[in-house]
Amino acid sequence: MARENPFAKLDMASIASNQTPTKPGYGMTGAAKTVVRSIEDLAENTKKLMEGEVIVDLDPRVIDVSFVADRLSDDGEEYQELKQAISESGQTTPILVRPSSSDSQRFMVVFGHRRLRVAKELGVPVKAVVKKLDDITSAIAQGQENSARSNLSFIERAYFAQNLLASGMTKDVVRSSLAVDEAMLSKMLGVVDVVPAPVIKALGAAKKIGRDKWLSLRQLLLTPALLKIATGYVETAEFLKLEEEARFDNLHGYLTRYKNKSAAKNPKSPRSSKEWTSSDSSLSLTMNARSKKVAIELSNAEAKPFSDWLSSRMDHLYDEYRQSKPECNGD
Repeated sequence: MARENPFAKLDMASIASNQTPTKPGYGMTGAAKTVVRSIEDLAENTKKLMEGEVIVDLDPRVIDVSFVADRLSDDGEEYQELKQAISESGQTTPILVRPSSSDSQRFMVVFGHRRLRVAKELGVPVKAVVKKLDDITSAIAQGQENSARSNLSFIERAYFAQNLLASGMTKDVVRSSLAVDEAMLSKMLGVVDVVPAPVIKALGAAKKIGRDKWLSLRQLLLTPALLKIATGYVETAEFLKLEEEARFDNLHGYLTRYKNKSAAKNPKSPRSSKEWTSSDSSLSLTMNARSKKVAIELSNAEAKPFSDWLSSRMDHLYDEYRQSKPECNGD
């Protein structure tokens, strides 16, 4: 009887062909179309290569982690449940590995890092399918498996995307691997580009924290003072004693309170406002002034012509202003 294909649900072709969104109403042309088509072909070929593969037992000590990391923490409740299940019932789903490019006696994980770690900790062989795959195919397979299991948090997916780009992958490959559109990928990268790596590592996987909260933290950390405070705060013993799932809200709350307190201590300088209207009512001017900033708004029929006239005479008017000051007249 034929062995059931353990990768039957690994529909890699659907990543590139169905889950890589494009703007509605705009067809891809030129280089972009060629790249996506190549990814589609690669995904389909990988799918075919995996059909009917034999599962083998490997020594976990000869298997290295993937060239691109996708997890920030593994010691949570889910991992412990997985370890207990494998300990009691054995490994039911094989991992996927590829031969090492630097050592013919070793392998590299494509996906199944947690199952590999469990096997190492239990001291038992790990069930695996071995396939010769390149980096792009491996990245797509790794991302597809993670998407199918839905066990990576927003920040882990963003972290994975950043690591893929750092390894030389194109954004087309990254979007295909994560099954996200350009806008979502931009948000992910926007977070990991602003939130420092030490802060992300200290916060961990943050399984219950979604995109909006991470974008809110990003917005806070765009302020240099808050960025410095956050980097120092996550290294304190008080913070590190917190359970991982409580750390994000604790940090976000801490920064928000600091920001509000600073705003209360340093209120904005008072603003003065002046208004003027020409005798024929064809031009109105509103001026809002602070200590070092003045906003002028022109309105009504002559606003645009007058602004053009004013702009063309700024040098002359400023010279006239300078001459009118007492120190310029020797008084």
